[in-house]
Amino acid sequence: MPDLYIIKLGGSVITEKEKNRFRAKEKVIARIASEIKKAMDERHFQLIVVHGAGPFGHTNVAKFGIDSGVFTEKHKKGLEKTIKDCNFLNSVVVEKLRKAGIEAVGIDPNNVVVQEDKKIVEFYTRGIEEALGEDIAPVLFGQMVPDKSLNASVMSGDAAIAFLAKSLSPKKVFLGTDVAGIFDADPKKEKNAKRIEAIDSGNFEEAIEKVSGSKAVDVTGGMRGKLLKLKEHLQGTSALIFDASQEGNVYRALAGKKVEGTELRF
Repeated sequence: MPDLYIIKLGGSVITEKEKNRFRAKEKVIARIASEIKKAMDERHFQLIVVHGAGPFGHTNVAKFGIDSGVFTEKHKKGLEKTIKDCNFLNSVVVEKLRKAGIEAVGIDPNNVVVQEDKKIVEFYTRGIEEALGEDIAPVLFGQMVPDKSLNASVMSGDAAIAFLAKSLSPKKVFLGTDVAGIFDADPKKEKNAKRIEAIDSGNFEEAIEKVSGSKAVDVTGGMRGKLLKLKEHLQGTSALIFDASQEGNVYRALAGKKVEGTELRF
């Protein structure tokens, strides 16, 4: 049985998230897709791709006020637009993967996930497992999903990864962001920010204090939210947070080569 990997392509990498523009970085996505294909050709492995929503999700959710549920007509319009926009971004990612020669299929979490009070309570993974068995790469993403208590709520890509890591036990999880790991200060603002090479249960509390949220519109809590979700569910699976915006890094990570970043071990 080939090893299973999960890779997250952050919204900051594949969209113009910081500018809050509803644009996919198609050239970047195409480059990442070619790097994934190159790694898959060298090392046969199964792969689940999860990508962030960027402004297609976060900006819509904030604009329509649907972070805490869907109850009014305005909320319903926002829900419809958010689902449509997130699916559009997913179609771009899937298209670029297919053009690179990867058998990929988009899976809308709105159809397979149910939450209650913003937490996943049901996740139908059979379709994902069947796709993997046929050497197809399922592509999931951050999305609004049904919620038993709120009618609908945000399911982040990180929440999906945390659940899948717990239920499918991948060999490793790769978290592609626009920075080279976790730092003790914002590396985009502080020249002397130092990367934390590894985070485990022993230094987690210290690390989380130093991590800020996203400076773009991010209703899921940015890097801090990411770490909290992963610590809760990433038991026994190691993860690497690395800079996927840097050319060659996605290939090197999946091919088992050295990539600068932060290792997570819980």
